[in-house]
This record gives sequence, C-alpha cells and structure tokens, in this order.
Amino acid sequence: MACPMLDITTFAPIVPAPFQAVLVTSANALPALRDWPKDRLIVAVGGQTAARAREAGFANILAAAGDAQALAGLCRRHGITGPDVLLASGVGYGVELARELNVQRVEVYAACKRTALPEDVRAALRDNRVDSVMLYSGKTAEAFRDALGSEEVAALGRVRALCLSEAIAARLNSGEWRAVTWPDPLEQIGAVV
Repeated sequence: MACPMLDITTFAPIVPAPFQAVLVTSANALPALRDWPKDRLIVAVGGQTAARAREAGFANILAAAGDAQALAGLCRRHGITGPDVLLASGVGYGVELARELNVQRVEVYAACKRTALPEDVRAALRDNRVDSVMLYSGKTAEAFRDALGSEEVAALGRVRALCLSEAIAARLNSGEWRAVTWPDPLEQIGAVV
C-alpha cells in the first residue's frame, strides 16, 4: 500500500556547467540534471540514488553509504571538494554539506511534509495489516511519525521500519517499532557500481 509522506515539487532543469562533479543527496535532484552530459561524475548519497542516476543515463557514478556524513567522507577521499563541484539538493537541504566541502549549492526541488495519513492506511495500521513501512529519508520518517494518532503509534510495535540508511533509522524512536532495519551500505554500493 503506497503512502507518500512528502510532496515533491521539482524546479526547472539547471543549465549544464563545467563542474568537476555533481553531488546528489536525493534522487529527487536528478530531473534537474536531465540536460547534463551523461559522462559527468555524479556522486550519490547512497545506492538507491546511484541506481536512479544510472537509470537516468549517467555512466560515471560514485555512491556513498547513505547519508550526508558518508557522502562528505567519500568526497574528501576522492578529492571532490571546492568551488568546481556542485551540490544539487532540495530547499533547505545540504547547507552544512556544501559549507563543509566548500562546494557550490543549488536548490532543485522542494519537499513538503504531508500532515495526515489516508484513512485506509490508518485503518490498516490499527487492524494489524501492515508488516513493514519503507522510509526513504529522515524527512519522510518525521512526516510519517508526526501524522500518526495515538492508536497508530501503539500499532507500530507490530510493524518493522525499513530504512534506506542508518541515518534515517537513527531519526526513529526504535522502542516504538517491532524492528528498525537498514541495508548494509557495502551491499548497496556493490549493487550499483
């Protein structure tokens, strides 16, 4: 059962420029790069974003282990820092990362939290018909939790949270869930590189 917790608004594609690399903290940034050369180095926050970059036609991709800290470390190890690197991110995202790596940053999408769950999702949680919830970002996790009523919060004890990264899992109150899991980042990197 699908229950998106963020409404994504993508902005106009950005004009290609001679940056050494483009850092991507979310697959939501990729539509902004549609006109960019497909051999441009894309440095993705994690395996899922790297896979989406490959699907978009990019051929030169590095994948970090799923969060901004891992992305920063990967960039430093490969010398991908400085003003000839571009960070394509959402509104309000990546500010600290851009500062840390001294890269240029452009906002290419907005992510707005939904404030309520559809009634069929609420009912499924209350009636024990949900085994797992997939959480794609920290903001998704926050929006999901904030949208729950007390009955749905109580139902989380029977539900497993599947997070794309350990950083997302860290945003959850693990005591509320039956289990909180995330993939092995090395398996994710190996699957796309």
